[in-house]
Amino acid sequence: MHNVLFLILIGISITCLGQYQKDNPIWIGKSNRITNPGAESNGEGMPLQWKSDYTVGAESNWVSPYGVTSHEWNHGDKKLGLPTNPGNNYFRLTVNKYEETRKINLFQLVNIDDIQSALASDTVIAVFQAWIGVNYPNSNNCSFTEIKVFFNNVEGKEIDSMYLKKTPGEFKDLDAGTLEAEERGFNVMHELLLSEISKEVPKGTKQMLVKIQCEFPCAKFKEENQEETESELSNIFFFDNISLGFYKK
Repeated sequence: MHNVLFLILIGISITCLGQYQKDNPIWIGKSNRITNPGAESNGEGMPLQWKSDYTVGAESNWVSPYGVTSHEWNHGDKKLGLPTNPGNNYFRLTVNKYEETRKINLFQLVNIDDIQSALASDTVIAVFQAWIGVNYPNSNNCSFTEIKVFFNNVEGKEIDSMYLKKTPGEFKDLDAGTLEAEERGFNVMHELLLSEISKEVPKGTKQMLVKIQCEFPCAKFKEENQEETESELSNIFFFDNISLGFYKK
């Protein structure tokens, strides 16, 4: 009887330990390898440490202080929809119907030299997180954002990847239909949601590439006598507290 009880307790301990490691991982080195994860550092509106496949001139405000560009999040005492520890700024990626601004992205290479010994002898898990929001939470809006995190070998070629995608219909305006919104004449409490993906790091991974891409893939042109609304023909995606960390399983 004692042996059975002992085995049960061991099993419970292992289960709890596994859950603890998942919920409270012991990070290898820094808990976040992303540089400038909250767009706090920027030059001429472009977030430092990030690069893009598109010209800076195609995007007018890659970075914005909270509550300034779209007047969101800071009306009166309301602090709705904000991520945890939001800082002062957030990333803004704008896409619309025009050919030159249908796609836009940001990407960053992440050095993982210091996890190579752990990777050779243990199972290492990569965890990516980001707070994401959208200006027009309209399910009829065809825009989307996708994030790809690539595991690359020493030659920079992809071994594996993690992927997530968000569309406008997955978000909501937190004060839509309220008296305050009616008095203002517009809704402003955009919802930022935490998204997370994780995956085992393949052996042979020498560097990580994090790429955030936004697109407006459809062409919507109405008849001349029909009004085109901005919420149909464009969108702005918000990002903050972008994070990439590694732990031993």
